[in-house]
Amino acid sequence: MARGGTGMFSRILVGVDGSDPSSRAFAVALDLARHYRAPLHVCSVIEEIPRYGGETIAEVDEVIARARAVFEELHASLAAEAKRERVKLFRHIVPGHPVEAIVHLAEKEAIECIVLGGLGHSRILRRASGGTGTQVAYHAHCSVLVVR
Repeated sequence: MARGGTGMFSRILVGVDGSDPSSRAFAVALDLARHYRAPLHVCSVIEEIPRYGGETIAEVDEVIARARAVFEELHASLAAEAKRERVKLFRHIVPGHPVEAIVHLAEKEAIECIVLGGLGHSRILRRASGGTGTQVAYHAHCSVLVVR
């Protein structure tokens, strides 16, 4: 039994990037949050963009600002869906490496279950063996559910 909750998971985190797999992960996470009457944390990671000689800081900042705007719009839509289901939703848009950012946020917020889509837009899927879900499961302090 989770501490302070009404069931197994009293704090749930879902990673979203706008892909179909992350939409399915959100649907599962929302269902879990409703079932356990748990708050739902939604996290989108703006992946670090390398600064090479040809790109100015202003150009990189513009790319980051566009990514943030896309995620803010996505989070607003997800918040409306959560509100309809009477689930309290917390939004997090963070910069960094997807695995590190998700694991760090989960620790900071005392999350008890992380929900992720099987494949998403993240470049990390092409670089890390096993993908983001496998890497998060390895490093996370809590349960990880990968939705296919």
